[in-house]
This record gives sequence, C-alpha cells and structure tokens, in this order.
Amino acid sequence: SQLCVGNGRRICNDGFRLKRDGVKCEDIDECAVGSHNCGAGFACVNTPGSFYCDLKVVCRDGFTLDASGKCIDINECLTGHHNCPRGQTSMSALCVNTGGSFRCEQKLVCGDGFALNAAGGCTDVDECSAHTSPCQPSQTCVNMVGSYSCHANAISCPRGFHLSVNGTRCKDVNECLVGTKCAKHVCVNLERLYRCECRTGYMFNSVTKLCEDMNECTHYPGRLCAHKCENTEGSYRCSCATGFKLAYDGRDCQDINECEDKPCSQECTNVYGSYQCYCHRGYQLNDVDGMTCEDIDECTLPNVCSYQCVNTPGDFNCTCPSSGYTHSYDACTCQDIDECAAGTHSCSAKETCFNVQGGFRCLFIECPPNFRRSGDICNASAVVRCVKACQENDGNCARDPVRIITSTALSLPTLQRLKEPEEIVLLRTSAEAKQNLLPDEPDVFDILATDELLSFDVIKAAHGVIRQIKPVLGPKELVLEVTMKYVQSGVVSQQNIVLIHVFISEFWF
Repeated sequence: SQLCVGNGRRICNDGFRLKRDGVKCEDIDECAVGSHNCGAGFACVNTPGSFYCDLKVVCRDGFTLDASGKCIDINECLTGHHNCPRGQTSMSALCVNTGGSFRCEQKLVCGDGFALNAAGGCTDVDECSAHTSPCQPSQTCVNMVGSYSCHANAISCPRGFHLSVNGTRCKDVNECLVGTKCAKHVCVNLERLYRCECRTGYMFNSVTKLCEDMNECTHYPGRLCAHKCENTEGSYRCSCATGFKLAYDGRDCQDINECEDKPCSQECTNVYGSYQCYCHRGYQLNDVDGMTCEDIDECTLPNVCSYQCVNTPGDFNCTCPSSGYTHSYDACTCQDIDECAAGTHSCSAKETCFNVQGGFRCLFIECPPNFRRSGDICNASAVVRCVKACQENDGNCARDPVRIITSTALSLPTLQRLKEPEEIVLLRTSAEAKQNLLPDEPDVFDILATDELLSFDVIKAAHGVIRQIKPVLGPKELVLEVTMKYVQSGVVSQQNIVLIHVFISEFWF
C-alpha cells in the first residue's frame, strides 16, 4: 500500500541507481564498470552499495591456479618440462611426477634373447614360437635360454595318421572302426579325423567328437518362439510371459483380457499383457494390492482450503467464516465481502465506511482545534487531511511547527510468519528530503506510536517507508503515528503528522 502526500521524486542511496521504471533502485557493480580503486595484486569484489579489495592467490613453484581459485600440482612428466634422459640406451630414465616437482628413475635394458616383462625384469624370448620359421623345413626348432637350436627331423605321422607297415609313409586312421564313436548317430570317416552325422535336434562337437543336444533357443534367437523359449533334449518348448497365453500354433502368444474377471474395485482397463485399475475422482488405488480404491482425505493435503476443510466420500468441502467472507470462484478460497461497495454496511451519513478483511469499520475523523478539514484527499475515501488554521493573534498556534495532520486507514491480514520486513505504506514529502543530515539535525521521518511489541518501523531515507517487522496476530486495531519534518539550517521549519488506523484481521486471507 502507498500513501500519496504531495508530489516528490525518488532518489537512490550512494552505490545505487534508479531503474528504468523510475520506481526501484538497483546496485551499481563498481568492479564491472571500473570505478574501483583496487591496486595491482588485489581483486575487486562487489557488495550491495559498495565494493572491497581482496588479496590475489599466488601459488608456489610446481603448482598452478585452477579455474576455482585453488593451487593444483603441475605434472611435469605429462607437460614434458623435465630433464630425464630419453631413448633406448642404457642411460634412459623414467619420469615420475611428485607433489610440486618430479624425479627420474633408471630404466632396465635387456640383452639379446631376452625381453622386458610387466614386472620390470628380463624374460627369455621363445624364438621358436616368436618367429615364423627359424629353422629349415626338415629341422625342428628347440628353444634355449637366450637363444634356440635346430635339430634334424625323424619320420613321424601327424595326429589322425599312422605309419604304413613298411614304415615309409603315413596312412589315414579310420576312427569309425574303433569303438562306438557317434553312439546312436552315423559316423563318417574323414582324412585325419571323422565326423558324426547327427539326428535332428543335435549337432556335432568338433572338439569332443560327439553329437550333443543343440540349444535351439540360443541357436535361433527370437525366431522360434514369440516370448520365451525353453530347450529340451533334442527339441524345444515355447511359453508366454505373464498376461499372455500360448496360441494354437504353439509359438505365438495372445493377450489375456484380465478385466473379464473384474479384478478392480471400480474401473478396469485391459492393456497389452496386463491390466490397469482406475479409481473415480476423489479416490486412490491402494498401495499394497493396486486394485482397491480408497477415499482420499483431501483435508490432510496442505493448502486445500483457505479456512476449514470437511472431507466427504470421494470429495471435500471448504467452509469460510460465518460473516465477512464468501467463496471465490474455485470454491476453496475465502474472499472478503466489500460491505462498503455492496451497501450492506450500517454506517451513518456522517461516517465513512472503510472495508476491512472480514468486515467493515465506520470511521468519523474530526480535525483537532486550530485545524480545518481539507478537500484534497488524494481520491481516497478513508483519508482525511487537516490543515492548520490558527485564530487571529494566536501566537502559540502560529509557532507550532505542525502544519498538516493526515488520518488514514489500512487493513492487513494476520501474518504468523514474517521472513523479512513487509513494506505497507510509502510516505513522500512535497519537497526533496535531505539525505545527509548534520549530527544534531533531527530525522526527516520518525515513528512516534506503534504497538506494544514495536512491530512496525519507518525507514528514514529520502522517502519514508513504513514496514511491518514482526508478526501480529489479529483481530487487533492500533494507530501508527508518523512525523515528517522539514529541516532548514538545522531547525524544524515545518512538521506534518500522519495517523494510520491499522485493522488486522483474525485470518491470514
């Protein structure tokens, strides 16, 4: 709420400037605009209305400053800023990073026929397996420590062959003639080996040389069954996931309509492979079974009704105080009835009807002696301005600096919690108020009367802003008295008084 008392303009404190809207003030960032005086080695830090200079962080050798302003170690081994010997010579060394520095560790160089292993030692190289053909085709390679040797071959047959009777050549072995190689399957001899021709549902294992059950489910993934495939000996079996049943072809799956069995207490909707229970408005599904609908007690939810809540099956009702309020369009919020506008008040013709939250007040404000009522009331029916009108030759009246007494009314809700001061009235002087008063000069704005808990104060700046600084529980009526002084050369030349009749409602809405 604001009170217009004369015409004035807004002026911001030092370190602030007026926004484009001409109403509010905003902070000036001296660090951004370069209007600070921080020297070299200092960083400018902006604060509301001012700034301060902070000492910069300097890191010691081997460390550098990161983006967050912390000193972190420099890895010289990764950046290449080290002096460890490099290359494949016996003098080569390995760079190892340390906190703020590095160190060089000597590398081990292995001789011919040896290689460096993962543990840092030297291991013999098997040249027979490391090279393609270290020996002649008619020779056999034998590995030795640090070297190898070649030996002449003796006549021997590879696996799957045996020597002929005269011992001059190798002949294929017919494995199918020895024992029962393939059990109940067909054995087929091949050069150097054999294979089994397996029955349907089995496949030949070239390692074990046996016909083993074929897992059709993994051999043909996603091609045999629509949902689940289960392997059996020599065959397979299809099954379906929950909510489906096997079709007549034994492979596809059909959706089951669970809603036909009416599993839900209110509404049921069949979905693919399952079903979903729904509740009517004002009910919710039970968290345990997911099928039973239970009434929602909306009154336990926060901020459902502005006044009182009455729960009903599947619904709820909001009530308002018995007088002074009515339901708003949402039927949950209580809205104040303006008895003054509706003409349902009981004020007399001499009284002014002032609407308050939850009711109205009949105001009759008279001017004190030596004051007369002014017609200038700023278009507010609850504002009465009394202008000084001294009798002729009344010296005491003329010397009294009080020139104008303004009375007004203000309706406020009950605030049970007040996180920060709430501005309720703005006072403006007709002339620009002095911001830098002398030590013995009185303040332009001052609050003379408030409640017993001092729940209100006034900001003594270019404009007087009356604030509520503490919660006040209603219903309660009180009068705030604020003075506005015009000071010239340290002397109060004129003084105006503002009387604010505050009506605090019983409720927060």
